[in-house]
Amino acid sequence: MTLEVEADYAELARNELRTQRHRNLYCSNSQIFGDPAWELVLEAYIATAENRCVALSDLENGLRKPLPIITRLAAILEVEGYVERCRSHKNLNIGCVKLTNDAVALCERCLNLKLAGS
Repeated sequence: MTLEVEADYAELARNELRTQRHRNLYCSNSQIFGDPAWELVLEAYIATAENRCVALSDLENGLRKPLPIITRLAAILEVEGYVERCRSHKNLNIGCVKLTNDAVALCERCLNLKLAGS
């Protein structure tokens, strides 16, 4: 199933990730100031806009968190119905996730608030 994602929302998601990552450069304690679960969802949203799944190993690099934490976050988001597991077309051994329809709708509502506030 292919989900339709508005290009404007995908760009907002990219900007949101950039903002959070810049903040993390100045706030050294990302345990307090970071939000890796939301960043994971935004990364998956961008991947959805690009019609692909996102590899957990790519999330490890992007979120700057160890793979066990990324895997745990992905499992929690999966149980809550926000992501589902998928296989990488390049390597079947790599764990990947994609957003569910509900998660796409949630992202777009949150990003719409961001758009309305700018």
